[in-house]
Amino acid sequence: MVRRQIDLDEEADQILEELAQNYEGDRSKALAELVRAHKGIESFVEECEKAHSASLQAQLERSKRDFQEGKVTTWDEVKRRYNL
Repeated sequence: MVRRQIDLDEEADQILEELAQNYEGDRSKALAELVRAHKGIESFVEECEKAHSASLQAQLERSKRDFQEGKVTTWDEVKRRYNL
């Protein structure tokens, strides 16, 4: 077991407090589970990117080409057109 002291802002502390309720109020268990979940999500995203890399690369190339050919509208232009 490793002991660490961390500083949290009020919002993060409140969220941790709420999550800890699922772990009998144990903030350490809640935080440890969050860290593990984050790692799992990162691994899942990496696997998805690998599995769909050809499609993602094609989308990127198509977007770049469309931008170069002037087939896109910038967000600033959309806001201007629709008075957003």
